[in-house]
Amino acid sequence: MRNWDFDVAKKHYKFDDSASAPACAGALLPEMFKFYLAQGRKLAGHSPEAAAIHGFRLETKAFRYTLELFRPCYGPGLERRLAYLKEVQNHLGAISDYAATRKLLGASLPGQSSERLKLERILTQRARRKWAEFDRYWRLTFDTPAEERRWLNYLSRCNQRDRE
Repeated sequence: MRNWDFDVAKKHYKFDDSASAPACAGALLPEMFKFYLAQGRKLAGHSPEAAAIHGFRLETKAFRYTLELFRPCYGPGLERRLAYLKEVQNHLGAISDYAATRKLLGASLPGQSSERLKLERILTQRARRKWAEFDRYWRLTFDTPAEERRWLNYLSRCNQRDRE
């Protein structure tokens, strides 16, 4: 028996390579979801810095890619969950793009020029709107007790099937 270690979304996970893929998925993925949800809760409802938003976008990507590795172990419900994660990535990506564009403005236009101030105001407003969309999406798609239970039950199901 050999144990495998790997890091996903800033957290270290271990699994036993003598176990089947469904057993590993059922044991590992619910824990990963709990960690992912906790990270999202730290951001949602706040106004985090661009670096924190970008970091969570990377965590979302890592979690989604990990789920994709276990596609054969789950049914069609996984595709819906992957779509939810892609939508989170899209929201966070747009917010990150606005922040990156504002940074470019700083290098391109004089500090107090009217053009720069106008563009910064527009980008800030759009980023706030997109953040509000993300926050609403997050609260309705992930951060309700019922949704959390659905995700955890679904991700755990793989392990239960393996025991049958």
